[in-house]
Amino acid sequence: MKEHMHFWKKFGLAPAVVLTMLAGCQSSGGGTSSPDSGAARDDAGADSAPGDGGSQVIVSAACQDAKAAVAITDPTNYTLSVDFDIKTFTVKDATNLKFDWSSLDKDFFGKSLSAKDDIDMVLIALWHLTPSAIENDLKKDDLPLAQNAGVITFVPDGGATSANLNDFTELGQMLPTDLIPLYFDTSTPDYAYPQDAYTFMLMASTGTMLGKGARSIALFHIDPDASDEELALSNDTTKLSYSVDLHRATPVQVPSGPSSVTIDFGQMKTNMLGGLYLPSQITRAAVAHFKSSSLDDLQAKFLDLQSLADEWYSNSSLAGSSVDLGTLATSDGKKFSGIDGSGIWMTALFCDNCNNPAPQSITIMQPCP
Repeated sequence: MKEHMHFWKKFGLAPAVVLTMLAGCQSSGGGTSSPDSGAARDDAGADSAPGDGGSQVIVSAACQDAKAAVAITDPTNYTLSVDFDIKTFTVKDATNLKFDWSSLDKDFFGKSLSAKDDIDMVLIALWHLTPSAIENDLKKDDLPLAQNAGVITFVPDGGATSANLNDFTELGQMLPTDLIPLYFDTSTPDYAYPQDAYTFMLMASTGTMLGKGARSIALFHIDPDASDEELALSNDTTKLSYSVDLHRATPVQVPSGPSSVTIDFGQMKTNMLGGLYLPSQITRAAVAHFKSSSLDDLQAKFLDLQSLADEWYSNSSLAGSSVDLGTLATSDGKKFSGIDGSGIWMTALFCDNCNNPAPQSITIMQPCP
């Protein structure tokens, strides 16, 4: 059987598929407030000073030397936590199973969708994980690719809202019928995927990039004693909640006005999920200005930050471990010219090649004294 492993293996699913879908979702968990206490000192040697309301702020080296970079570190970052409840089905094995998404009119963020027009790809992935392990790994954005046994896909043609197992393909190539039983028939001699250790994942997505744009997810096992030959996705098949804490990010004081400000993120160790922060993966930066919103307001609608911002400056590409904020611009070409004392200013750093579209870090900026 091992000679057939390429059937799935060569088409591996990108890890941590679900946090990709956070873009544009509405919060179901809300934010929590847990500001750091006590004085802090960043790795560049900048002392902390009390901020408004008795909170702490970090006085960056750039407040004394305009040529110095503003070093951000783990205490300046926000936190994000995610929780999933994904329904697990049991369907009959050795059957040309039917998968149906026709009843979907909302995704698991509560966003409206059309099953006919918005689902561009449906995939089935096999994981060497239990359902609870999948849910737990998705919370951490750490679904291990090494545990993926492969993936097959179906691309709806003409607005199809259901498909049978035999309609799925591998990179557009029809699946050899003699190989399908190796995965979907538990009576196959030396069946390699015992269902107490392996789990199938069904995902309906907008877009055709593997692991991106998911709108609904279900998990399933196959069983010869099961009677169901159809798996139907519904609005409550996947339930998602999240909590964001912007108060946790210790503000950093930076020069105001037209002074050039360089953010150095090379000392960051931990991202917003508590995982490893890899500066080399940061591909994009943005500066947002919210003139009247509070941090609580922004937490409540966290993933709508760009639409909520009164000003949004960004770039399309970034390399290295620092960014000159003076290179950022609005969509109509207005260059960033420094912060002032009004409202909330923040710098967000993104990893566009990661599965999670939320910023890897957010820095709250305040003017130097």
